[in-house]
Amino acid sequence: MTITEIIVPAQDVAWLPWAVQYFFFIGLSSAAALLAAAGEAGGPLRRLQPAAVLVAVSAGVVAPVALLADLHQPGRFWHFYAHFTPWSWMSIGSLLLPAYVAVLLAYAAAWQHWHGGAGRRRAVLALAVALVVLALAVLVYTGAEVMIVRARLLWHTYWLPLNFALTALVGAVGAVLFTLRWSGVACADDYRLANRVQLAVLVATAAAAAGWAVTGALGLGAGGGASFAEALRLAVEQPFWRLMYAGSAAVGALLIAGTALALRRPALLAHSWWLSVPALLCTWSFRWVVFINVQTVPKYGAGLYPYELPLGSDGLLGIVATFGLWVAVVIIVSAIAARWPQGPAAAAPREVAHG
Repeated sequence: MTITEIIVPAQDVAWLPWAVQYFFFIGLSSAAALLAAAGEAGGPLRRLQPAAVLVAVSAGVVAPVALLADLHQPGRFWHFYAHFTPWSWMSIGSLLLPAYVAVLLAYAAAWQHWHGGAGRRRAVLALAVALVVLALAVLVYTGAEVMIVRARLLWHTYWLPLNFALTALVGAVGAVLFTLRWSGVACADDYRLANRVQLAVLVATAAAAAGWAVTGALGLGAGGGASFAEALRLAVEQPFWRLMYAGSAAVGALLIAGTALALRRPALLAHSWWLSVPALLCTWSFRWVVFINVQTVPKYGAGLYPYELPLGSDGLLGIVATFGLWVAVVIIVSAIAARWPQGPAAAAPREVAHG
């Protein structure tokens, strides 16, 4: 018997933390834009529009900055347009992203100034429809450009774009809930509505995770269940992944329980904005696991590639700076909105829910 040893050198991650930041902020922005546009149909969701517009615009401005930082070389950005390839999701995204940001800013400006005008409201509705189409397109392209990679079994499943979209909604509603509290003008009905939407999204996210597991166990979907089989293999062989799966399930269950409890206990409703912190953390950490942790799994061989988070711009400094930029943009957008001339449908003062 001959034993042949195959040595596979460890490889550095190709998608840096900048990619995590981009997918986090563009998902947050797209999901919040859908919430804001849904308010144009009337009904209770209109109460969440101011907060949703603020989240969508601020995250939508930060996302392209993270993307450009991830591209590093200006030539890579230019090549998307000089050498357009319609079969590439990244190339398609290079057209969708600027179109989405442009329509988002136009809608936000029109909504702030024209909202409620008889004739001008049609312009707001038209922009809202275009925003919905582009936001959905962005959610599809961001999920598809990762799902299409067959070499990474954990990525190659049709459930990935759906889970990206649903976790983005979890974070968006969490950011809206935090914005309601930070604005100081929200009432108990606003908190109740945001928590009801969040509970529905959390249940849908849990159902999507269960759907991935069931279809994977049955060998259905992209990769013939290879994605779920790879996840099971990692759970059996790697304690880190077992701990991560258990932690994800525990945090998800606590979020669902906490949201449901806040809806049942009026005394807790005004403090439910604290749930926005784990909601945003779940949205971000899901993308970190998908991009960074999955890249530490060798395509061939056993074990995990070592990864240490750099302290410089390609690591911790870049993450902190991006979140700092988000805070700065939120402050700037809020200041501009406070001085922007409002249309005839400015909201009447409502009773504030303190706490």
